[in-house]
Amino acid sequence: MFPRRSGDRFRVWPAARPYVRSFVLAFLPVPDLVSRYRVRRAAASLIGCDPWPGMAASGADAAQLALLRLLFLQRQTRRAVRTRQAEAATMLARTSIETLIAGLYCLHEPNAVAQLQGEQVRLLPLLLEYMTDAGVIPASVLAECISRLELGAPARGPSVETMASRVDTATGASMAIGLYKRYYRPASSFAVHAGAASLLRHVRGDGSLTRRPWRVWSRRSPVRIADACLGALTAVLAHRAGVPYQHALRYADRHGERALTPVAVMSLSGFTRSFRPRQVMASLGRLRSLGEYVRSGQDGEDLEARTARIRADMESLLLAAELPPGSLDPFLDYVAAELAAEGAEAHPQDASGANPR
Repeated sequence: MFPRRSGDRFRVWPAARPYVRSFVLAFLPVPDLVSRYRVRRAAASLIGCDPWPGMAASGADAAQLALLRLLFLQRQTRRAVRTRQAEAATMLARTSIETLIAGLYCLHEPNAVAQLQGEQVRLLPLLLEYMTDAGVIPASVLAECISRLELGAPARGPSVETMASRVDTATGASMAIGLYKRYYRPASSFAVHAGAASLLRHVRGDGSLTRRPWRVWSRRSPVRIADACLGALTAVLAHRAGVPYQHALRYADRHGERALTPVAVMSLSGFTRSFRPRQVMASLGRLRSLGEYVRSGQDGEDLEARTARIRADMESLLLAAELPPGSLDPFLDYVAAELAAEGAEAHPQDASGANPR
């Protein structure tokens, strides 16, 4: 909380402006035709592994191949968004994240190419196993044929999460694992895998079924992710090649900051479905009252009473949400205690309970 003069009124809009701005930007198109052309041209100029060196490929070669795939995925994601194919756009954006992480992993892990090749060799018999099941070819003959391809020894490759963690360890950043946790993992659970999370998207809050599932993402967030992934890998490869990379980096940052997380979109969708227009003004009034109380430092000498009041006000704001009773109690307890302590420290009071001037 920020300190204020006594008598100042807490205004909702200045406090909510950064969050509203993020949501508005996520839903607006980005006029980036020229920038996109420049980034795509720069990316294409960095791909120099044609013809493909085969088993002699280096990590830089594999990263360039990943960049070539990102060029394709960006165009496909834009086409899916333009034609309002939400599920396809989500899956394509997820693939873009995985391709970026794999490309960065090949740059920072010395044995990355060998690991990915070993995974390919391990999967090859599994991809052809149906031929053995159908009696077309014995398993021993299939194994002998694969061994004569001289593709290397089979080995289990790293998971996407492992690659992201090692990339961030090598770079001292958190970009890769952030993409994985914020976007890749939720997209996998809600859109790709046929688990409970994806199946229940066809169930409304009242228990009735719907043919059209809940939307996982805002319409333009998948293409923002595809743009950011292309810009990020272009910037990294350009920097390594000693050519200008700042434009691609700005392009990646500009689009990445406009992408909402799937969890935020689905949570907001569920809240708005249960929210009624007549509740808006009452909720704004409660929010303003809560903000004024937190910022005032009132009851600073009694932290327990202060925490209880903040928690009660927060709970009243969440009554519209269709959640099992008590499910958010740990969260409310934590946030109320943090706000109570922060406000009391920002506005120390004397023994009489009056704010010092």
